[in-house]
This record gives sequence, C-alpha cells and structure tokens, in this order.
Amino acid sequence: MGQYPPDSSRRDVMKALGAGAVLSGLGGTATAQADDGQQGGGGEQETDGRGTVHEVQTLIQGPPTNPNRPADFFYQPTGLHVQPGDVVKFVFTTPDHNVVAYHPAFGMRRRVPTGVTAYSSPLLGWRPESIADDQIEPPAETGGGEGETGGGGEGGGGAGADQGEREADGPPEPVPDTWLQAFETPGVYDMLCSPHEGFGMALRVVVGDVTEAPFETSTPENLAEPRTGPVGLARVTLTDPALQPTAIVEQGAVDWQDLEANQAQSGESEG
Repeated sequence: MGQYPPDSSRRDVMKALGAGAVLSGLGGTATAQADDGQQGGGGEQETDGRGTVHEVQTLIQGPPTNPNRPADFFYQPTGLHVQPGDVVKFVFTTPDHNVVAYHPAFGMRRRVPTGVTAYSSPLLGWRPESIADDQIEPPAETGGGEGETGGGGEGGGGAGADQGEREADGPPEPVPDTWLQAFETPGVYDMLCSPHEGFGMALRVVVGDVTEAPFETSTPENLAEPRTGPVGLARVTLTDPALQPTAIVEQGAVDWQDLEANQAQSGESEG
C-alpha cells in the first residue's frame, strides 16, 4: 500500500492532463495544481494507458435544501468510484473552496486509508490572470441556480466551452482554477471543504472495490465529536445512505441531489 504508480502510469496520466500538471507522490496519493488551460466540461477522460481522469466541480446553489445553511455548498459528484491509478481533477467552478483529507496531521480522526499521507489543496477559485487588475467586485458565480444541477454530466452547468471569451457587452468570464489528486491505495477516502464543511460540503471517493471503511459511515451519532470528527452538516452528508461505499461502487457516481437528506428537505420546501 502507499506506493506510487509505475513510471509508465505516471507518463500516461501526464499526457491526459497536459504539460502544465505536476504530480508528486504522497504515500498512496499524488497531488498537483493543474495549469492545463482546459475548461471544465464534465465526464471522464481516458488516458493512453492505465488511469482515468474524473472531474469533480465545487458548486454553490440556491435555494438551500436545508434551512440551516444559506445555500447548498457541495462537490459534484459528491460520491465517486475510481480505480487505483485514477486522477480526480477538481474544477473550482465557484470560488473559495478547497479539498482536505480527514487526517490526523490536520487534527482530525483518519477517514482515509492507513498509509496515505495527508493532502490538501490550497484555497482556490478563479484563476488570478482571468480577473482584471482593476476589478473591485467579484464576478457572478456560475454554480447553477434553482433547478440547475451544475454537475459535470449531460446538461450540467458550470465552466463551459466558451468560458474565458469576452462577452459582447461585458468583461471576460472568469476561468476556474483546477487541482489534481491521484489515488493509488484502495479504500474509502473522505474529504472536506474547510470554509463550508459546517454547511455539509464533504466528498467520498471509493478507490477500487474495497468498501469496508474502518470509520463510521452510516450513523451521525456514532461519529467522533467535532473537531476530531466531521463538523456540522458534513456529519449528515458523510452518513447519507446514498454515500455508503457499496452504493457509490454500484452507482459509479452519486450527485448531490441524490442524497436522501437533500431529497427529503427539498420535498418539505416544495410542500
């Protein structure tokens, strides 16, 4: 466990991500900030050899599905099944997010496989070079409004192919930053967004077919108390039945809207 993939796999992944990406081994994972100039379009990109690049977007959407948050802050998809050697490309379609492993190095009980070194992205948003030097107000966020999924699949919102082009009567669209995380060690990985964990922004990735997690995944009351355990509504997200590791493997990807907690809240608000 925890060994970086062979050089051939590394080269294949680099071909898929572009010359601007740099991956460094981190004990079962590898991480990098991408500079490939690509726009987020969703879906998967097969490499020439071993490994697939999966896309996850960071989104903000209203109205909230829970009255205890001002809006929905989430990763899309919220649950993802990948194979050892695969890479997740995080696209920061809305700003002020990061990706942090639940790891003792960050003062939290481990919710990634043993042998995996702590990893965290910087706080990211739009690429600085896509924001005018004299701009005062932030650009309008493009994470999808009511009725929009903002997801990476068909019909998903977020960073489109024309992003970065100048509109007829306005400034260029901001370009989302991207960050890469490669997974080698099979098992269950839980991650959070530091600014929005309390609002439920957490993610689960299952690597390979190992669905037995040595930590609680089904009952919020059995989780370690915050700050050692998940904080706020992340406790609900990470114990949702739709995010059970076996369910993620079966579905391949689980969208935020498919979480039972969000469906229940949406039904109450509509009623």
